[in-house]
Amino acid sequence: MKQASLSSISKYLDEEATNTSKIDSLTVDYDEALNDSFFGSISEGDEQILIQKIPIMKYTRIGIHSQNINPENSFGSSSTQSLPHEHTSSSLSLKKPSYDKLNKNSIENILYPKPSKSPSKENIALFWAIEKNDLSSVINIITSTGPKPEANYKWEGHNTFLHIASERGLLKISEALLDYLDDIHLNARNNDMMQPLHLASLKGHMHVAQLLVRSGADLNPIDINGNTPLHLSCLGRFSSLVSWLLSRGPNINIQNKQGKTAEELANDEIKAIFRRYIRKTTIVNGPSLSESQKLSALRAKVPKPIKVSPKQFSVLQPLGKGSFGEVYLVRNKYTGILYAMKVLDKEKIISKNLTIYAQTERNVLSQINHPFMVSLHFAFQSNEKLFLILDYCPGGDLARHLSVEKKFPESRAKVYLCEIILALEELHKRDIIFRDLKPDNIVLDINGHAILTDFGLSKEGVNNSFQAKSFCGSIAYLAPEVLKRKGHGKCVDWYLLGVLFYEMVVGIPPYFTINKNELINNIQKGRLKIPVCLSLDAKELIKDLLQRDPAKRLGALRDAEEVKQHRFFKGIDWEAVERKELKPHKIHMPKISDNGVDLEEMFGNCFSGESTKVFGWSFISS
Repeated sequence: MKQASLSSISKYLDEEATNTSKIDSLTVDYDEALNDSFFGSISEGDEQILIQKIPIMKYTRIGIHSQNINPENSFGSSSTQSLPHEHTSSSLSLKKPSYDKLNKNSIENILYPKPSKSPSKENIALFWAIEKNDLSSVINIITSTGPKPEANYKWEGHNTFLHIASERGLLKISEALLDYLDDIHLNARNNDMMQPLHLASLKGHMHVAQLLVRSGADLNPIDINGNTPLHLSCLGRFSSLVSWLLSRGPNINIQNKQGKTAEELANDEIKAIFRRYIRKTTIVNGPSLSESQKLSALRAKVPKPIKVSPKQFSVLQPLGKGSFGEVYLVRNKYTGILYAMKVLDKEKIISKNLTIYAQTERNVLSQINHPFMVSLHFAFQSNEKLFLILDYCPGGDLARHLSVEKKFPESRAKVYLCEIILALEELHKRDIIFRDLKPDNIVLDINGHAILTDFGLSKEGVNNSFQAKSFCGSIAYLAPEVLKRKGHGKCVDWYLLGVLFYEMVVGIPPYFTINKNELINNIQKGRLKIPVCLSLDAKELIKDLLQRDPAKRLGALRDAEEVKQHRFFKGIDWEAVERKELKPHKIHMPKISDNGVDLEEMFGNCFSGESTKVFGWSFISS
């Protein structure tokens, strides 16, 4: 860049480009097949996006923001996000930087290369869909068979679509962008050198920050002021987010341009979180260390990038079948860690239009880390298969135990119920219903605790009682409202919890008969038969959960909190449950084969060709 005086640069940047171009009215029609949202909703009819004569500001330079970042005044206010209109001041107008804080090294930050072209119709359509928080339209636009939006198009301030969604806290839209926009840049920077994770942290959007990190976002990027996401969450006093970021192992020794670490920007409450985190973290073995020594040792630790390859795994033995594939026991050849590997056949799920269910399972598991839900560690694919590398739970599923033991004592069933309730509570907080709760989908970990698995039939984005309408699940485990096909919500999971409890203590599902039509009729109209040997509290819990009217069912008013307060659970310390302090039934560990077959030897080259690639599938847990 040629040397220039500050006055000449100031004069040059004060000249705004005034040329505008108008786009003729554009109607984007979507095929009926695309009306089903990515998250599995049922089509309610054709949708259109109408864009009328939007002038496009052709700009050549974008100024940087003030050197002092205000958590309440980031780029994402409505005045700076909107596309320009004919009779209003343009949101893409140029900003004059603060010259009194510039030096020779920072002059380069003033002039940014202009976009190679004005936004395409597809880019504008996606922009407005994000602005309106219209998930269905976002999904339709980015999965359309026609021209696609540019994944990393730079808007005002060099903010990408992911910057905009992250700053506004749009979790579902952020997830859709990451999953379906090919080659999206997760760590793209805007004019303030801020990545999407910076903006989510700046505004305290914890779930978006978690999504970005678990999708591979850098934990320690610095912005134009030297701040990391941890700095910004401390500035915003978002204690829950700070606690979670610390659990991911960031470098807390980084200083911003003011020479401050994130901890030094924190208030007393967050400083206490730092101290607790340090006490819980094992630094070295040996003599006791002072708090300052522990802090120095912890700050010196910088996490190394995780690398994984399908060649690292060997297949030991089959474990069973999930909703849409087989499950195998595999071992990491370098660490010796055992995992459960779910293998899905691409041809089968694509031909039967089941891709959405496979993608839903991958999405749910990549978002959530919970003590009573199986964790996803890696996801990759070959030309013919999709792979999910999950926690291995050696205790097997409850269906196997019930087939051997016939039924459980109430005390044993109560432990499993408590743990599953907490798992369902976490899902419901995220507007996810499980919909496939049954003994086959509950596995036992090495200590016998209940772990929820197989999320292929889960439904995301459910925040009312009648939103989901698809017909799914084993017939014996279908709620009356599902059979009626009039829509169902979170209460369907509480009905299924009642079915699960009934089967655990009675030995068969309620209303069960081998005749399919009779079973369906029994679920809708049959008399519920409860053995007299059960305790009064157990009987009442079964009746309350198996209430046919979802509006009257236990959990309808206050969800999990209402269920936890039922007298059957009197005396339960739910925080102790979450800490896995309840003592479950002891299980026997199965024998494991020492001989394994290389993953690629068994399933072929685990690198997908473009023709069969399922976009947004790959995942590495942080």
